[in-house]
Amino acid sequence: MVRARRLPAQDRKRQIVESARGLFASQSYRKVGTADVAKAAGVSEPALYRYFSSKKELFLATLRPTGPRLLEIWQTIASEVDDPLETLASIGVRYYDHLQSHAGSMRLLFQALSEADEPDIRQALRENFLSFVHFVAETLEEGKRRGVIRHGLDSELVAWQFLGMGLTLDLMQTLGLTSEIDRGKMEQWFGLYQEMLKSPDKSPGKQQGTGPGVRAVSELAPPQSWPIEA
Repeated sequence: MVRARRLPAQDRKRQIVESARGLFASQSYRKVGTADVAKAAGVSEPALYRYFSSKKELFLATLRPTGPRLLEIWQTIASEVDDPLETLASIGVRYYDHLQSHAGSMRLLFQALSEADEPDIRQALRENFLSFVHFVAETLEEGKRRGVIRHGLDSELVAWQFLGMGLTLDLMQTLGLTSEIDRGKMEQWFGLYQEMLKSPDKSPGKQQGTGPGVRAVSELAPPQSWPIEA
């Protein structure tokens, strides 16, 4: 094994966590051993145990910061897009783009779900997902205040639906079904989500569900190319 150069303790710990993050995101928790992480980090296994007392402690060290890291990205997108509806659509489509290039933080969360019977892991997952729900629900509430999102919607429930779309993408990635969806279809999907949220006053189409937003994304991905029932 090629040894990594000597680093200060905090830098070495950070390196171990980042190496573990990649392994835990690409494989299940049970398949990854501390020897695998040590090899990826360029340290010996005994050296790894000087920083983490167990594999679970190391796993939690990769899992707990995942929510704040993702939220930082979402907040950056929100600062670039003024409209709350467009903010959510941008987050969704950019996550699709992100997923195509590498597993990403949400993939780590997806893998961790299979270990949710462990109380510490379940609590870390709860904290992460509830922070996502809070962010999306707050974005929806801002849309209600501006009059662009219908007031009768349960913001937390709809926020969970938004997260479900991301988990669906993770599932497709895990099952090797990414060829079933492309960026145009993603834009169509989030266009439909937007239409569900829109305040009636902001959907001036002649028929329900045929407002300008749906027509715009439908031009990129015609509905008949991706049957909803499929």
